[in-house]
Amino acid sequence: MLEDQVARTRYVFDPRVAFRDLLAGARQPALWIAFATDEIQQRYRRSKLGLAWIIISYVIFVATISLFFGNFSDLGHAHFTVYVAINFAIFMFLMGNITDGCAVFRVSKSWIKSAPLPHSIYVFKSIARSLFVFGINLAVALMILYIFGFQLHFLALLAIPALVVLLINAVLVQTTFGYIAARYPDVDHLMQSLMRILYFTTPVLWVRDEHTAPGLRTTISELNPFTHALEIFSAPILGKMPDPKSWLIIGVLTLVMLVTTLVVTGFSHRRLPYWV
Repeated sequence: MLEDQVARTRYVFDPRVAFRDLLAGARQPALWIAFATDEIQQRYRRSKLGLAWIIISYVIFVATISLFFGNFSDLGHAHFTVYVAINFAIFMFLMGNITDGCAVFRVSKSWIKSAPLPHSIYVFKSIARSLFVFGINLAVALMILYIFGFQLHFLALLAIPALVVLLINAVLVQTTFGYIAARYPDVDHLMQSLMRILYFTTPVLWVRDEHTAPGLRTTISELNPFTHALEIFSAPILGKMPDPKSWLIIGVLTLVMLVTTLVVTGFSHRRLPYWV
């Protein structure tokens, strides 16, 4: 009987279902915030330090990178520490959207099979959880900025529209990868491998402006979407105008992700309960 049901939905394609599902999920913030809060509490419930581990792990990483890589940058040790602190916070948020996105539906399979909730509920839940951690890390990064004598400029306000665009992309990315990985679990392992590569090709451990000479390394970095995502968000906080090219690239990628999400959701929405 299950095979017959799958066969009947095999050729159903409705891209409009993506908009309906996202709107239905967005209308229930209390539900996905409750889910996210419960997951955070479950993760740190048996820990004596609790949420403090988010700060501890973040500070340890920033301090270690600053200590071992600070002398390789022309920015100066203090400026490099601030650079790493801001960029690492947003990088972890972006990376989490892909790794969590691949598992966003699989980890919620019991709910998907038993409750007729919009699939976007699980996406919003995942993003809310990641955004909570990102907020803590960014607050610590801004504290580091002030500790080292830097101040926010008026340009820092440009980070707000950048964050809005990155949040929109987070929804699109998690939805798309969630459906694809539910159907093809190997995608999850593939993306985890690619994340290790992106970690070194994204300007977190090194400064983008110091490595602009033509060559393979620069080409790979410029083809990395994370490079431009970090640029539009962190540059204003660091007192610089973001590269217009980065904004253009992120805008084009957003449109591409929107179309991709519509197509993938249109094909996958009704089949998800049979895949997870």
